[in-house]
Amino acid sequence: MAGFKGRARRHLSLRGRTWWFKMAIPEAVRQEFKGRTAIVESLDTGDVRIAMERRDAKERAALDLFKAIKAGEAVTAEQIGATYRGAIVREAIKVLEEAGDEDALHDAVSAAEDERDHYRGKERKLFDAAVSGKVPVDQHLEAYLKEAKLADKTTAEWRGLVKRFARWCAEKALRLADIDRRNAGRYVSEEIAEMHPKTAKKHLSAVRGYWDYLARRGLVDTEQSGNPWDRQLQPQRRKKGSASNGEVERAFTTKELNAVLYGRHLDGVTALEPGQFDHQLQDAALISALSGMRLEEIVTLRVEQCAGGWFDLRDAKTQAGVRRVPIHSGLVKLIAGRSKGKQPGDWLFHELADERDAAAVTTKRFTRYRVACGVDDKRDGRRRSLVNFHSFRRWFVSQAEQAGIPETTVAAVVGHVEGRKSITFGVYSGGPSDAQKVACVRAVRLPTRTTRLAA
Repeated sequence: MAGFKGRARRHLSLRGRTWWFKMAIPEAVRQEFKGRTAIVESLDTGDVRIAMERRDAKERAALDLFKAIKAGEAVTAEQIGATYRGAIVREAIKVLEEAGDEDALHDAVSAAEDERDHYRGKERKLFDAAVSGKVPVDQHLEAYLKEAKLADKTTAEWRGLVKRFARWCAEKALRLADIDRRNAGRYVSEEIAEMHPKTAKKHLSAVRGYWDYLARRGLVDTEQSGNPWDRQLQPQRRKKGSASNGEVERAFTTKELNAVLYGRHLDGVTALEPGQFDHQLQDAALISALSGMRLEEIVTLRVEQCAGGWFDLRDAKTQAGVRRVPIHSGLVKLIAGRSKGKQPGDWLFHELADERDAAAVTTKRFTRYRVACGVDDKRDGRRRSLVNFHSFRRWFVSQAEQAGIPETTVAAVVGHVEGRKSITFGVYSGGPSDAQKVACVRAVRLPTRTTRLAA
């Protein structure tokens, strides 16, 4: 039997110019098929390669159907039909996802939704279960991430979070079709609820976003009860007028800034052993401190984006992030040194050119470097230190505000849409002038390098 199953043209027969699918029905379930001994269906094609693809889908669907009947899940003719058709739909969607044919995929999902409307009660549940399939929770994760088009760092992070949920499901013997509000709640209670609120929110956002995609593709049913991940976290309410206990992420202090920019330990006494990536990290840190740019914006700069006195940022996670930032006088020498001998399309930070996720790599390196400098602020219950690479950006904004620069100008320089939400500045204004942006950047000055670090 194994040899027959492996034959290239198994279950295929050519009638005239059309290929047909024929698969024997196991004797144990034939009573549910009114005595029929085989499933026989036209594959509507004369191309043997297409016929083999459609054969594979129908074969997997038939095997799932036989399994459902043996388990007592599908017993009437209508239930058997719903189960079989759902499995066929699942296989068709899987093939189109792998092929990346978005137009055909959209048509297939629309057709599946129309077909689903023909079923009611248990038949609909069986159809939905067959569409989702007895497959792992993360079966469609890569297709979702490809379509979501998230930033590289976010893609890697969300992949890890959904994979974590999938591992939990595997331990509980739960499959995609088993995830309802109750099981989602079990996961939140066991794995997420005790996390810091921000971490928990991020974790839940990743899984909820994945579920929204599955629902759009007809792979899970959220029509009756909604997304099972909605409203799973207990609302975090702070009493009116209560303090934050200093547990918000913050800008570097002057001492901390000196330590990480110049590779000196915070206590001013401990000697720091030179690290392999110190120069790269100090350069990235200096650019952030004197421009307010994000880490991922800095480490993916091309040489051609650092010319004529401006950083030309062409790709960002928001429209406000696409902008031109004046190059601070304190960065001119650094940019010239890194650009020397390179082609316009080369990476400014050539050390990261071969890295799959330059931002993630630099974040890990900087964390080790920062801690080695004695700069850290960990609190109980928080995964991240209150100071991190983003603290340079916070420091830049603080310095610009303290220098009297208007919020709308600072927002335009650092790429914050929130600073221009009013109709006056967000709709009618063309934004601050280049001269205003230059003045903003010039207003930010580093503390003197000789600042005493010892407490």
